[in-house]
Amino acid sequence: MTRIVVGTDSAETSEKICDYLRSRLDGEDEVHVLNSLHGGNDEEMVADGQQALSVFRERLGGEFDVETVQNTDASDPAHDILTAADELDADEIAIGLTQKRSPAQKVLFGSNTQSVLMQTRHPVVGVPLRKSK
Repeated sequence: MTRIVVGTDSAETSEKICDYLRSRLDGEDEVHVLNSLHGGNDEEMVADGQQALSVFRERLGGEFDVETVQNTDASDPAHDILTAADELDADEIAIGLTQKRSPAQKVLFGSNTQSVLMQTRHPVVGVPLRKSK
């Protein structure tokens, strides 16, 4: 059994990560999906986060053990991902990699991605969010 912790911020991110997970999950695996709202519980952000989580329940929930959690306590998403991975003794962390920056800016990851990569003891898979050319 593999236990995977996923961080998602949008339905689009969720779709891409589900595509990745579907290629590697088996019936014994667990997926723990987090949506953390940095900055509080704005109604639109909450609704977007719930939609992002529902993608996992709809696409994977019928076949795999999928748990979803939304944190609206104005927390730091990277901290939430790292804490969940440690508490669950995750085998892997999966996060989306945004590619919306210039080539020079791509040298640095987004702050949440960078925090997760630099502070975890768990393997991390970065799922590209944009189709390659």
